[in-house]
Order: sequence, then structure tokens, then C-alpha cells
Amino acid sequence: MTVTALKDFCAVPGLLTVEAAQAHAALIVERPVGAETVALASLSGRVSAADVASPTPLPPFDHSAMDGYALGSLDPEHRVLARLAAGAAGVRDALKPGEAARVMTGAPLPPGTVAVAMQERVRRSGGRISLESAPAEGANIRREGEDVRVGDVIVPAGVRLDARHVAILAAAGVTEASVRRRVVVGLMSTGDELVRPGRAIGPGLIHDANRPMLAALLAQPAIELVDLGVAPDDRAELARLVAEASDRCDLVVTSGATSVGEEDHLAAAVLAAGGSLELARVAMKPGKPVVAGRAGKAVLIGLPGNPFAALVAWLLVGRSALERLAGLEPKPLTPLAAVAAFSQRGPGGRTEFAPARVVGSDEGGLPRVEKLGRGGSARLAPLIAADGLAVIPAGVDGVRQGDRIGFLPFEAAAEL
Repeated sequence: MTVTALKDFCAVPGLLTVEAAQAHAALIVERPVGAETVALASLSGRVSAADVASPTPLPPFDHSAMDGYALGSLDPEHRVLARLAAGAAGVRDALKPGEAARVMTGAPLPPGTVAVAMQERVRRSGGRISLESAPAEGANIRREGEDVRVGDVIVPAGVRLDARHVAILAAAGVTEASVRRRVVVGLMSTGDELVRPGRAIGPGLIHDANRPMLAALLAQPAIELVDLGVAPDDRAELARLVAEASDRCDLVVTSGATSVGEEDHLAAAVLAAGGSLELARVAMKPGKPVVAGRAGKAVLIGLPGNPFAALVAWLLVGRSALERLAGLEPKPLTPLAAVAAFSQRGPGGRTEFAPARVVGSDEGGLPRVEKLGRGGSARLAPLIAADGLAVIPAGVDGVRQGDRIGFLPFEAAAEL
């Protein structure tokens, strides 16, 4: 790949908006990963690579929607000829006017059935029934193919499969499907100060929280994780490690060394490894310094080193690249409407994301969210009590209790 010059968005007026950064991260991805065929039982959480057409109609035959009587006409009285339960082979002879069959929910209907009468609206005496009220023609009949016809697309390409998709594929008799192969994501932390959790720390050292955090966030069926360890604050060694990682991974996610300090070597190391990138200063707080580019065949996303900043930068920017690689159409997270249960000064020119919890709702039913902690991109404790992130828009003078703000629930943010 041709080495390109480093572009720093701080060199142009203003910062890159969150929306522009999301679009930029997605556009770095040239194409999604390849495809493979996977059995039905292993499809949940994977991303479909091709449309799946139904080989059978759904329902596969006319059947009763409830327990009752299949009627050969809407006459007030009928003679009962047969009894059919779900799984029965059915009958070949068509019902004639004045004839009926006792049917259970799911039972195949005899030819000539014009309606199914609910058993609660029928009086039976021996082998005959009388209708208390006649059903409408076609009532309580599930017709063959009324849900899905043969050849209808039941699962489109480019969707994250879940229990709903597995259900309709199974109902149609499909036993396997083409899905995108797992995206190989390498996680690397940078910094001489970092120590793996479990090892003793001394003065100036801290445990690495970012790789375990990101690994937990990305532990999904569509992803294969590779632990790339901790890289030192050494430009040449970091360049070597980035080059090695780009041969193994579709996406390399680093944390730390994305700013412009003397020990922030990621940008130079990527270029030294033959890569290309942009150092995007994003108008969000925290998470402003985010690196996005390519290293060899891999896409590279560089997150800030502080844990909360790394989390926000991944959720708001980095995941757009992963979605594109996985074969999904990137869908940037959209905050829900909420109201503030706190007051503060405005965040200036950057959109602020802060740990928050829901503490009730206002008169209109919108959630009231309370900001937690004293702020700071390295603080993790407020996240434990949080339900999501309060989103305070850029450019406002301040926030007062009852003001409209945004809210990103963690449940929505964590899923690929």
C-alpha cells in the first residue's frame, strides 16, 4: 500500500463531527470479509451473506387456526364425518354442504372447507352439530402460503441473524445458510506503564483495562478475537507489531498513543509499517483523538488510552468500521430522547458523553437521566451504576434540570 502523509484534522478549522468520523471509519473498509456456509444451529449472531429464499410455502398447507369444526357450508346444521388433529394425514374426500369434520389447532383441513367454527360456538349432539352463529367465510383458516410463498426471500443479505431468523429458516426446512466469516479483530494496548491484570504493579505502573474491556465488548459470534498484548512506547517495535498484526487480522484495534505527545508513536509507527491513516480530532468528549486508517490488508482503529475515552470512541466511531467489515450497513448509534435530571455548564464545541442512570420519567414519559461521577476520561467507577450515556449536544450554553438531552442505553450500544 502506498504510504500517505499524516493528515491532522486539528490543522483545519474546527473538529471533525461525530457523524463525519463515523462515516470516515466506515469508508476506510473496502469490502466486507468473505463468506462461508454454516449450519442452522450455529447461525445466531452471524451476518447473512446472501438472500435466502424459501423452498416451501408457509404455512405448507391449509390448516385450522383453532379447535373447532371444519364446515362444508355455512348451513346451521352439519353431520360430523371425521376427526383430525395436528399431524394427521388429512382426508382426500372433499366436504359437501352440510358436512363437517372435528379439527384441532394445526390440523390439515379437508378439501371443500369454507370456514372453521370455534368449538365454543357449536352445540354437538351425537354425530351432528348446530351452529350458534355462522362464522364468516374463510374464518379461522390459515391458508397455504399466506405468510410466505415459495421463492420469497425470508432472510435478506446483510442482517445480523437472531432467533427470529433461525425460526423462519427452520420452519421453511432450511438447514444451512451463507454467512460472512468471522471478522478477525486484533486487540493491542500501548504503553510502558501497562501491566496485565493479575501481575503485581509498582510505582508508575497500572493494570491494562482496555484490552479486557474491548474483548468483553467484542465477544460475539461474528467476531474472532486475537490478543495482541501490550506494545511498548517504542516507535520501531510498535511498527513491527502493527505490521505483524495486519497479516493476521481484518481489523486491528489499538488503545493509547493516539495523541501528539512525545510518547505517542502510533501514527508514525503505522506509516513506518507501510500503512496509511488519518488522525481525526473528533468533536466529542471524551475520545477526541481517534486514529483510523489501514495497515497492510487490515483496517486499523486507534482509540485513546484512557478507558472511558476508549469505550466512547469505540462505540461512536470504531464500531462503524467493524459493522462494514462484518457485512452490515453501518448504523451509527442514535440517542433516545431524554430529559436531564442534573444541571451543568455546556460542553463547548464538543458533544459530551457521560455515564448516567435513569431515575424516572417526566410528564411526557421521557426518561429522566442523572449524570454520575465527576467526569474524566479515566474514570470507570461511574459506569458500574450507569444505565447508559447521557448525550449533551455541542454548542449549548448549559444544561438545566428538565432540558431535553440524548441518552444511549448500554444494551443498544454493546451489540454489533
